[in-house]
Amino acid sequence: MGLDTAAPKEHVAPGGPEKTTMSRILVVDDDRSSLLLIETVLKKAGYEATAHLSPASALDAFCLDHFDLILSDYYMPEMNGDKFLEEVRSRDQEIPFVFLTGNTDLELAVDLVKQGADDHITKPIIPEDLLFRVGKNLKEKEQQRLIRQVEQERKLLELENKQLANWRQLYAAKDITQTEQMVGLLSRTVNQAGGFMWLDLLESVVTPTDDGRGVILGSELYTMILTAARAQRDIFQYITFIGELDKLELDLHRLPAQAVTEELFRYCRELFPQLTADPERSLAEVPPRTDIPGTVTLDREKIQDILRELLINALKYSPEGSRVVLEMGLATSPETGQQILEIILQNDSKKTTTRDKSGQPVVGIPYDYSELVFDIFYTIEAFPVRSDQEKWGDGTGLYVARKLAKRHGGWIAAGNGIDYTADPPRSFVRLTLRLPLSE
Repeated sequence: MGLDTAAPKEHVAPGGPEKTTMSRILVVDDDRSSLLLIETVLKKAGYEATAHLSPASALDAFCLDHFDLILSDYYMPEMNGDKFLEEVRSRDQEIPFVFLTGNTDLELAVDLVKQGADDHITKPIIPEDLLFRVGKNLKEKEQQRLIRQVEQERKLLELENKQLANWRQLYAAKDITQTEQMVGLLSRTVNQAGGFMWLDLLESVVTPTDDGRGVILGSELYTMILTAARAQRDIFQYITFIGELDKLELDLHRLPAQAVTEELFRYCRELFPQLTADPERSLAEVPPRTDIPGTVTLDREKIQDILRELLINALKYSPEGSRVVLEMGLATSPETGQQILEIILQNDSKKTTTRDKSGQPVVGIPYDYSELVFDIFYTIEAFPVRSDQEKWGDGTGLYVARKLAKRHGGWIAAGNGIDYTADPPRSFVRLTLRLPLSE
């Protein structure tokens, strides 16, 4: 059952236009002046343009690098535009391909679209028309990709609900992956503190005292030893904390659910500006339309720690200047039919540096990552995105948050979705904390 919620209410002034990752455009035209004009217009508009006079060299660049759109002239020596299109499509069926054609080439342009081109621009080039066409084709392709992704995830969810999804295969390497991630964390911690260089120095440059009963340490070596020892102590203490989460003593209180929602809204409202220095970031609150009945049993501090972690994740993995939506409401557990308090944090998705099996950047939390992100030490990014505000770092945050939610009889779920009310539709990430309600 969905949430019964009211319209969002902003508590920080919303920012300007959303900032997106720079799109990379491959341009090929044997006319040097035309090529220079196109390259200049695109770069001034914030695109990264790679220009080639030869379709052969452009094809080499395409094979070796990643591009988001191709602009190509039709009449060129060595290789005409239709042949260049054929070569591109044999390697990539999805990349937007836009032809540059003369005023009299309209019929040709229509034929090329039938052969796999996405659009055409009439020469001579008008900067405004060029930018409009490029932006339009980039948005349309991104929209199509997001819709396909959501449809694939919907089918996978249907399979899972019918118990046909083979999770055993999906997580066949889970144990060894977690072991490797722990080893990587320990290695990073030790190396950031100077590794074991201090041991080599102790063995080589330490000066014994005159009586031979002690040694003299230089201040730099002393500092290095202290730094390394503290870093290693901290990480082992943290690993001990994680290992004892199931035994952690909770300060549980049974509280009116409506009062809890008001208190948590107030907590997030006050915390949000402390987590980001970006004045364009905003927190939109979506309160329940009606009071939440019953009571909820929880440890205030631990639930606040969970929300802090979810807010930090929303800020780290969303575009600069975008807003975060905090939503609370009454729902029904699909597993037990019990009434629950749902607390949802939603943010716009952004591309990560990680690539999926098809070579595309991972955006948000796709279906096949929706459980992986809760694995201990797991991060979607190859190098963890750090925040000084984090209480639980190095890929452990969502793991700890879910463990604490489970100690409250609750759960945290993650996934992607599409906001079809936006123009164009936008992908978002949603993290949902569910807490059971009592009479």
